[in-house]
Amino acid sequence: MKKKLVILTLIVAITVVFLSLTQSIYAQENKPLIKQKMLPYKTGESKEMMDKGLKGCPYRKMGEFIKSLNLSEEQVTEIKRVLSDFHKDTLELRNSLQIKELEVKALLLQPLTEMTKIKAKYEEIAGLQLEIRVKTIEKYLEIKGLLTSEQQDKLPLGVPSQIFSYQKMVMGRDKMMMGYCW
Repeated sequence: MKKKLVILTLIVAITVVFLSLTQSIYAQENKPLIKQKMLPYKTGESKEMMDKGLKGCPYRKMGEFIKSLNLSEEQVTEIKRVLSDFHKDTLELRNSLQIKELEVKALLLQPLTEMTKIKAKYEEIAGLQLEIRVKTIEKYLEIKGLLTSEQQDKLPLGVPSQIFSYQKMVMGRDKMMMGYCW
């Protein structure tokens, strides 16, 4: 068990070193990823184009949906607490999931790939994913319980966990905040 942990740690360390070396070499070459021609725009044209492109953006739609719920300050505070607890509760599961995925990659790098070991790792991964999804549903139901019946009626069918995600989107030079951070 310790040997496997040491090997996994070495693989992760080598990967990090490799990625940082690659990044530094790329930065030294100072080559742009994509060659792009700059087109001249009129003063307000760029903002108009950006607004047009963001009209159908899922982040904007989500923000509008959350605003339509008309949440009280107490609801917002309680939802933030529930989400914070959720992120704390699932942190270990998400870390374990990433480690299992790295272990699968390590198994695939071995000269003789054993399908039974890979299948066992994928079963462990599926178990962790299931546990995370169950916790997501539990938190969704907890948040749903904080809403009034009118607010609950506005919710879409199913369990749209992305509604209650705790993300922000910052775009461009104008630092346009379009978050649906409670």
